[in-house]
Amino acid sequence: MRIARPPQPDLSPPRAPEATAGRGPSLRARLRRDEGSAVVEFPMVAALIVLIALGVMQAALIVHTRNTLIDAAVQGAHHASLIGATPEDGAERAERLIGDRFGDSFQVEASAAESSEGTIRVEVRATLPLVGLFGPSGSLAVEGRAIDEETW
Repeated sequence: MRIARPPQPDLSPPRAPEATAGRGPSLRARLRRDEGSAVVEFPMVAALIVLIALGVMQAALIVHTRNTLIDAAVQGAHHASLIGATPEDGAERAERLIGDRFGDSFQVEASAAESSEGTIRVEVRATLPLVGLFGPSGSLAVEGRAIDEETW
């Protein structure tokens, strides 16, 4: 006595439809292929990478500018706090330092004032530099303080 076995399912991967006689592969078969997709993917990914790189460069330039302005303001306040110097000397010193570091094309204003407690404050305002056509617009204000030596 022989036992009949059930039919085995076909586990082979599905095949692409065969080309019809002389006309080439069907539209469905052509759309499933990934040939030439790298040609389209590269410009999209490259544009995204360029935008990210410009954003990082913009952020780095703003942080560098901020740190340089803070240093110039502090140096100006220290200069103004010396015996025989006025707060205006500190503002001039800060503007000169920024001009030496960034050049004359960088728009900067420095002002200095002395408080009643003997603290000299130098405030520096400057425009933010841009990389490319995008980025923050506006100005950046920083200040440096020092204690006047004559009040000691």
